[in-house]
Amino acid sequence: MILLSFDKKAADATISALMARYSALPRHIAKKHLQAAMKRTLANGVPVLRRHTPPMGDRRGRKKKGDRSTGALRRAATTKAKFIGRNADGVVWGVLGFKYGFQSRKAIWMENGTVKGITPRRIVENTMAEYGQPSAQRLASEMGAALEKAAAELAAGMNPTRNY
Repeated sequence: MILLSFDKKAADATISALMARYSALPRHIAKKHLQAAMKRTLANGVPVLRRHTPPMGDRRGRKKKGDRSTGALRRAATTKAKFIGRNADGVVWGVLGFKYGFQSRKAIWMENGTVKGITPRRIVENTMAEYGQPSAQRLASEMGAALEKAAAELAAGMNPTRNY
């Protein structure tokens, strides 16, 4: 999960500087462009998560004896980006994971294992080891591109602030 707040410092200096620039924009424009940057950043994580979902290496042909089919679990890999809170103190968050329902329960069993014989597979740990650092760099570049688009939108007067 990635969390971006307007009023708290980020761990990365470049992302913190970009968030300071976003806080100077009107919130409705900043929220829209931050969500879009988050969605574009997390979109590259879905293939990585699918690649680490077992059974790895058995894409075609017969599955190994004792392995259950995980095609539905691979298809359930998804991302979500949202703004939560008020304009004054809200946060933009993004998450890479599995869709809600039986497939997410199956993912939890495969991640942690069960008492009755499913060994832990560490899907999320392996995914974050491969995807974690590149996603931070990509987030900074996507936020920079989105900041330019937000500034162009503000200069063009396309989405004006409403004063009631």
